Amino acid sequence: MSRFHGFPEKDPFKDTLSSERADRLGMWIFVIVVAMVFAATILGYIVVRLNPHMVLPWRAANTSGLPLTLALSTVVLVSSSATLHACLVRARRGDSAGCARLANITYWLGFAFVLLQGEAWWTMWMRDVKIADDLYAWTFYVLTALHVIHIVGGLFGLGTVARRASEGAYGPLHHNGIVVCGIYWHALDVIWIALYATLLIGSR
Repeated sequence: MSRFHGFPEKDPFKDTLSSERADRLGMWIFVIVVAMVFAATILGYIVVRLNPHMVLPWRAANTSGLPLTLALSTVVLVSSSATLHACLVRARRGDSAGCARLANITYWLGFAFVLLQGEAWWTMWMRDVKIADDLYAWTFYVLTALHVIHIVGGLFGLGTVARRASEGAYGPLHHNGIVVCGIYWHALDVIWIALYATLLIGSR
């Protein structure tokens, strides 16, 4: 056994509980960083929107409001958070089949959110709202795209959770993967609600 100053070397993450705590702490730190990025973008949006001395027009007079698809995508994303939480509850109860079913539903709801965002972009494009037209169009495309990029990243995690849940890997004592993925996914849900509310209010 190797020693350092007379003490045996000890791996702080050797036991399962310490490793799980480290995983959750790491994810919380990452979520805080992501939240700060979105907070900065939202703050920038608000500052530009309320600037009375803005040279460029904020929004063309004939530009329509946000697509209704965004409201539907919001419902879908909130629902995915609910199903992921229910998945965790099933795992803690030892219901492997219910956990797997809800994990797969969560994944496909997340996938549907991405498709709905694509539909929203297509709707805006067909309304002749181009990213270079004005600041309203630019902020719409950039902010929603930034969020979708993080959602796509989250889908990889959800896919892993769904696969492992289908293999019966989660139970009352082993469900840390769902918890860690849930921290990230629920954070994206909250961020989207704040982002959508900002876009909705700013579009009026």
